[in-house]
Amino acid sequence: MNGELFTRVGRALRSVHCDIGAAECHGMLCGMLSGPNNFDPGLWLDHVGGGERNLFASGEPRAALEELMRETLSAMGAEDYQLELLLPDDDAALSARAAGFADWCRGFLSGLGLSGIASLEALGEDAREFLADLSRFTSLAMDADGDEEDERALVELTEFTRMGVMLVRAELGEGPSEQDDDLPDVTLH
Repeated sequence: MNGELFTRVGRALRSVHCDIGAAECHGMLCGMLSGPNNFDPGLWLDHVGGGERNLFASGEPRAALEELMRETLSAMGAEDYQLELLLPDDDAALSARAAGFADWCRGFLSGLGLSGIASLEALGEDAREFLADLSRFTSLAMDADGDEEDERALVELTEFTRMGVMLVRAELGEGPSEQDDDLPDVTLH
């Protein structure tokens, strides 16, 4: 995922006065795609829009979220698992990137809950530990002018999270991929 998509989705969400930003929106999408139930784009939109799905009925908000959904489905369905977390660009302040990462983690946990997971007992110990770590990451904060070690730590946490998402998806039974016949319509209803 690139910074251009992050900016586009963020702008679209702000234009319809959503309470969440691009990173949290993407985290929620990834959480819902990682769960045991088939992905329901309408449920995702309901939660992104605070119960106002019609915010995304047309125009740029609709187009931006459709692109985000297409890109994410493609990345999560690829054999080499190309998922990248939708976060602020590397040239953004470290504090903004850390806040975006914390928001992404919050969104993922929310989305996983929305996906129909009945109990964390359905997951193995490693996946449960990963989700506990993710919960701690939701309060991550770093100074704007962090040092090289802080930069490296954020990169490592991001990669750890990406790999953890793969683990959760594998344990819960991977959701739809681009090759599946039951791929959800990427047109938002």
